[in-house]
Amino acid sequence: MNLKYAVCMLLIAGSVLTAGCIGSENSGGEEAAGVPTENLPEGFSLIAVVDDSTPGINMEDEIADFRGDEDIGEVEAVVGKYQWGEMGKDYDARITVIDCESELKAEAAVANYIAQPDFENPPFKGVDRFSTAVVNGRQVTEIRDKVEKELKYIYLWNDGNRVVLVEGNGDRADSLELASATGL
Repeated sequence: MNLKYAVCMLLIAGSVLTAGCIGSENSGGEEAAGVPTENLPEGFSLIAVVDDSTPGINMEDEIADFRGDEDIGEVEAVVGKYQWGEMGKDYDARITVIDCESELKAEAAVANYIAQPDFENPPFKGVDRFSTAVVNGRQVTEIRDKVEKELKYIYLWNDGNRVVLVEGNGDRADSLELASATGL
C-alpha cells in the first residue's frame, strides 16, 4: 500500500469519526432522510453524511447550485458522500436531499439546478446534456456532466416538497443503482 494513500485514508477516517458523521443516528435515528447509509450498491462505500449539525460545514455552500432566479425559501438539507473509485484519484459520488417548505419551492430548486450556466452546452460534442431515466418507478431527469474526459451521470427529481440529487459516477447502471438506493 502506498504510504501517501494510507496517510490520506487515516486522515479522512479520523476526520469523519471526529465529526461524528457516520452512523444511522443522524436525523434522530433515521437513515438520514433518503441518504442511504447501509446496503449500498456494490462498489460504493459511505464516507460521510453531513447536515447543519456537522461541525465546519456550511450547508448553504453544499446546496448553492439549487439557489437561483426562483425562490426556494428555507430548506433543510442532508448530503451523503460516497467513495466508489480510488481514494484521492476519483471524485466522490454524492446524494443530496433537500426538504423545502412546499412542492412549488422544491420544483423551483430543481429548475434552478437545471438552469446552471455550466449546463448550457453539451458535455461533449454529440452528447445531449439532459435525458430522462426511471428511478424507483418514477421518471427523473438524467444530467450528463463532464469530468475530465468522461461522463458523470446525475439524477434529479422532486418528490413532493423533497428534492433528490444523485451525483453518480461514469457508469450509468451503477449511478442508477445508487439513485435507487435512496428509496425515493
